[in-house]
Amino acid sequence: MARFRFAVCEWSFPCWGSLAVKMAGEAGFDGMQLGDAGGSMHNFPLRDKRVQEHYMEAGARYGVAFPQIHLYTLGHQGYYRSRLDSLEGKLCLESIRQGIIAASQMGVPSVIIDGMRMNDEAKKLHVFQVAQYAVHTGEEYGVQIGMETDMSLEDHIRFLDALDGKLKLCFDAHNPVMYGTGHPPDMIRTLGRERFDHFHIKESQANEDGYLSVETPIVLMGQGCTYFRESAQAVKEIGFEGWIVSENFYFRPNIMEQGLDYVSAARRDVESLHAVYGTE
Repeated sequence: MARFRFAVCEWSFPCWGSLAVKMAGEAGFDGMQLGDAGGSMHNFPLRDKRVQEHYMEAGARYGVAFPQIHLYTLGHQGYYRSRLDSLEGKLCLESIRQGIIAASQMGVPSVIIDGMRMNDEAKKLHVFQVAQYAVHTGEEYGVQIGMETDMSLEDHIRFLDALDGKLKLCFDAHNPVMYGTGHPPDMIRTLGRERFDHFHIKESQANEDGYLSVETPIVLMGQGCTYFRESAQAVKEIGFEGWIVSENFYFRPNIMEQGLDYVSAARRDVESLHAVYGTE
């Protein structure tokens, strides 16, 4: 098996479900990180047998594996930061449980939770308790839990080590540049291979003042200033093997303006990933 396998997030395309799986396969990706199909807003569709079969049949048809489920809707609801005894907090924990059960039923190895914007000690403690619940439930169902976060390097280490290595990282190499929390290649080398479940990869161009923000455009890989090549080199140096996941957005106007469609834009990123990470 190849050292690296390349996947794409389901929300990288404008349509979810089998059409997104088809486009991922046509672009040349090996896998797709699933969203949660609307999560609690739609009464947990990934728990439905028919929905599960829909995805599994599409994956088999187009040669696309499903290495992770990302609790995408839960992250956008913001319930990770709600008190656990509140309605929203209880719904957060239930969303995690339902996502983990769906993953176990579909044979998906990992479920990804959110640890963003923990900008004071109380919030860090709260999200730590959420992560404890996720890890415990993941162990019950045989599912690895990963976390995407914007923490500093030191907080990464403290947070992960406090959970005895049972929580792994969905490390977005774009986030430290966006949020000013570190230099991604150095963070990757310091954290070391065993702390990572997989990597999220995307690129942005800086604004006219040299900074990134939520308004600066996401661009195709290799066209930005977020250390795409340097981070890839660090990933290789630490001996990581596994999934490299594009979290680009192939429907953004600045990408469409280059005369590309969703699939041809994604295919360019597949080519860039192979060029930088290699095909060994």
